[in-house]
Amino acid sequence: MFEEVTKSVRVLSASAVEKANSGHPGMPLGTADIGVALFKNELKISNKKPDWINRDRFVLSAGHGSMLLYSLLHLNGYDISIEDIKKFRQIGSKTAGHPEKDFNLGIDITTGPLGQGFATGVGLAVAESYLASVFGREIIDHYIFGIVSDGDLMEGISYEAAELAGVWELGKIIYFFDDNNISIDGKVDKVSITNQKLKFESLGWHVQEIDGHNENQILQSIKLAKQQVSKPSLIIAKTTIGKFSPNKENTSGVHGSPLGDEEFKLFLENIGWNGDPYEHRKEIYEYFEEKRNLDNSKVDKWYEILNKKLNEDEIFKELWAQFINNKISYENLDLKQTAATRVNGGKLLKKIGESNKFIIGGSADLAASTKQIISDNTYSSTNRNGQNLEFGIREHAMAAIVNGINLHSNIFAYGSTFLVFSDYMRPSIRLSSLMDLNSSFIFTHDSIYLGEDGPTHQPIEQLMSLRLIPNIDVIRPSNSIEIQHSYKYLFTKNNKTKVLVLTRQDLQYIDVQVSYEEFITGAYEIAKGKDLTLIATGSELHLAFQIRDVLSDKSVQIISAPILNKFQSNKNKNFTMNNLIFTLELGRSVGWKDYVGNITKSFSVETFGASAPEKDLVKHFEFEAEKIKVEILSFFD
Repeated sequence: MFEEVTKSVRVLSASAVEKANSGHPGMPLGTADIGVALFKNELKISNKKPDWINRDRFVLSAGHGSMLLYSLLHLNGYDISIEDIKKFRQIGSKTAGHPEKDFNLGIDITTGPLGQGFATGVGLAVAESYLASVFGREIIDHYIFGIVSDGDLMEGISYEAAELAGVWELGKIIYFFDDNNISIDGKVDKVSITNQKLKFESLGWHVQEIDGHNENQILQSIKLAKQQVSKPSLIIAKTTIGKFSPNKENTSGVHGSPLGDEEFKLFLENIGWNGDPYEHRKEIYEYFEEKRNLDNSKVDKWYEILNKKLNEDEIFKELWAQFINNKISYENLDLKQTAATRVNGGKLLKKIGESNKFIIGGSADLAASTKQIISDNTYSSTNRNGQNLEFGIREHAMAAIVNGINLHSNIFAYGSTFLVFSDYMRPSIRLSSLMDLNSSFIFTHDSIYLGEDGPTHQPIEQLMSLRLIPNIDVIRPSNSIEIQHSYKYLFTKNNKTKVLVLTRQDLQYIDVQVSYEEFITGAYEIAKGKDLTLIATGSELHLAFQIRDVLSDKSVQIISAPILNKFQSNKNKNFTMNNLIFTLELGRSVGWKDYVGNITKSFSVETFGASAPEKDLVKHFEFEAEKIKVEILSFFD
């Protein structure tokens, strides 16, 4: 029966790609055996409770092979119908070209950019191990299965994440490597000589090599992998891409294009298919029924255990309530002193960590500089209970792992480094937003004023480029009550990715009053004035007050815009601006007009920085109140 079911998966996958005249048939045809074996025998998932927290996660890192997943979910009773299969890659369809996270459909993660699924899966495993240490194995105990490709393993992010998985001894990871030696441009061995077995063994992984079309070898490899409790597992499965396509199998031509009319007919003939490719015998569906019934009964049993613990264990009950409610307890600190916002922010984060068990995160070997340390209790292979994560110098993997932790359930996870290195993290930040995750990214050293490290470390375009990503809030507070509000908002569950940007240099405290509700509108009026308007973010709010002081004969309105991307929605609600509008921000000015509207002049930095002390940079880039005053007054002539 196994062969009949894999035949149905292959036919469904190839048919959908053919009907759409778009897609990647090769991978589903090559890995159908692995997929069927997993769903039939191993994956602990529930079609009645698809978002069950203790389900196994399935990461199709090779997301171009999405029809493999859709076919298996359809046959396993998830809410993906034959009509949905027929609408593969069409507008509004449940079956997008690459998997898009939808727990109700059984899709655990958005994948597509290669390497991202691999690395994000490591974050899922971190979350699993952390929650198991908090709640116990009777509540959280599951695996992260995945299928990864040559392309995933060639991307640098997978190497970074793989080493962390080895360091942290994440034995709940079991990845199948679809070793078919084919990529879009031909044979992989033209561009890669890596011995993946030796590489992963050197990274602390348990590695096996099997025939990816042999059911018994697939199942035995999983059994052996599960015995490796302190090592993540890579199962190198030798497969044939486009299997049963008589003229295209084992070629790059079957990777990313439909088979074509003639080849599709030959494929159906070769695989032994008669009749409508969208009509499959009831026995095919019944093949998975026993496993789904078993797993659905496990869900019921799990809730019995959960309710028993809630009734009998008061400490567990309090922790579970904090976890499920997903609301942090928060108290303001007295931070009315001259300090860098990274320093005051670090004090707040540490305080938050004392009373909120479900915030975890860390820095890419820069905790001493960013100051973003949630706890002195560090997560490790021997201490799964630690809230502080040490990522090493791995910004790429850090961002994806943060996504995986947030993706898992109700944990808030953050990652921290210098703002200029957000460029390394951008693909993961973008995917976080695409998945509507509450991932938080805390960046420090936010301007040229980090000083002597020079233009390689001084961010110029990063602030505005991050704002360009849809559905992300970029928060740049001044040293004021805005710091308190920023961290409260950072760990608010609103299905929105957040970026917090902090200074390296000290700033004087600004004693302004703004409610949290007004702060999160994005912009608010600090000082009234009828002659001109100054709009500033972060450290430049201090400069706005200095400019107001030297423009003593003018009436100056000051607006703080700590979340500039929200400015448009807030515009004209709480304040009216003057005809003369000037903006202040130590970065590129491109985009300001889109948020604010007509701008008289932006005082900004349009070139790379320079290596020099802060005081010299202030003069060099003419970010002095007196210099700016002269330019502003020229508009009154």
